[in-house]
Amino acid sequence: MKTLIFLSKGYEEVEALTVVDYLRRAGIHIDMVATEGSLETVGAHGIQIKADKLLEDVSGEDYAMMILPGGMGGTEALAKNPRVLALLRDQFASQTGYIASICASPLVLNRAGIAPKIQGTCYPGLEDQVDFRTYEGEALVVHDKAYRVITSPGPATALYFALEIIEVLKGKQARDQVAAGLLLPRVEDKLLKAKA
Repeated sequence: MKTLIFLSKGYEEVEALTVVDYLRRAGIHIDMVATEGSLETVGAHGIQIKADKLLEDVSGEDYAMMILPGGMGGTEALAKNPRVLALLRDQFASQTGYIASICASPLVLNRAGIAPKIQGTCYPGLEDQVDFRTYEGEALVVHDKAYRVITSPGPATALYFALEIIEVLKGKQARDQVAAGLLLPRVEDKLLKAKA
């Protein structure tokens, strides 16, 4: 099972790297795909990441899931990229492939004509620019029982976004194993106890 994450100049590094790191911990293959002609990419905060593949070398049917990080610069670049939009449309139309989109990147789903067909969430303040069939102001929204589109609102929810991707692709046991290795259940329990 292979996944990819699109990297265009100005992507949100926390969202991109959290997903890549967590999926690799779960044993899920993920290709970082550069969309601007060079494997050297630069995120919204100047962090440089070397991608695994160039967009022109990617075949959509090879991937079970396509993932979009946020960051306004990266989002705007993806939304203007005809190849990215075509890959997303084909993935959604396949009725077997998954899409995951976080923060500002549901704007790309809007441009691709996917957002009006799903319920979803996005970075607060952008909901008027994304024509979701139903907008949900939640930390994580999974559209329909087939889990075909996952959306999340921003950097602070990136870890839950990544864990949900793992659960969709590999099951709850794999998700829980990664969460436990990160000490997430322990940290959450302590935070809840501290507030009580």
